[in-house]
Amino acid sequence: MLSMPDEIMCYPRPSEEQRQKRLRELEAIGIKKILLKGEKKVNGYPIINKGCVSVVVLVETDSGLAVLKIRRTDANRTDMFHEAEMLRIANSLGIGPKLRAYSENLMVMEYADGPLLVDWLGRVRTGEVKSAKAIVRSLLAQCHLMDKISLDHGELHNASEHVIFRGADRSPTIVDFESASTARRARNLTSICQFLLKRREIPRNSRPIIEPPSLECLNNELREYKKDPSEERFQEVMATLGLGE
Repeated sequence: MLSMPDEIMCYPRPSEEQRQKRLRELEAIGIKKILLKGEKKVNGYPIINKGCVSVVVLVETDSGLAVLKIRRTDANRTDMFHEAEMLRIANSLGIGPKLRAYSENLMVMEYADGPLLVDWLGRVRTGEVKSAKAIVRSLLAQCHLMDKISLDHGELHNASEHVIFRGADRSPTIVDFESASTARRARNLTSICQFLLKRREIPRNSRPIIEPPSLECLNNELREYKKDPSEERFQEVMATLGLGE
């Protein structure tokens, strides 16, 4: 039988009823082993992350390592179905970690390992600016794709923990679709541009990667883009940022 500390499986309010229910869900979605690793902690146990809705742990499945999100018992969401559906839509565009399986309280995704956005930007050196521009352009292109189908991530205005740069090529991967929606106007590109240019935690050596002539000029382009998130408008925003092809 799978073994997982109740303090993680039923965080923050363990109960026997929830423990039994979640054990059944774990077995049903094919989790083989829980790996207590990561930089965050819950009651002394190492995990990958902890948010307002879930705790995140590393697991082993038949297809290899994966990430398991476990709904908190005090979450303001009654299940994981909405987040799974939003990720499924993102996956249809080639965006986000691949959804593997989900249940009422659990969601299994592809394991995306690498530095977060601010950490990655802080490591970019002068000789790497050209390749870094291509990577940032790829990230913004993903935001544009989501805008075109009205899938709003909802958290990219504070993107510091919502983008992972993985693999040798540092492929940008947008994560955490728990606040995503298709029922409101999508503002992905606008949100992440504002984050990249205005947030204080963005390292100064990242400035050469995105170089608008002025914030006023960029804001004008983004206003036009919001009215019409077409490919033409997107290319105009990219040109203004100094990321044109």
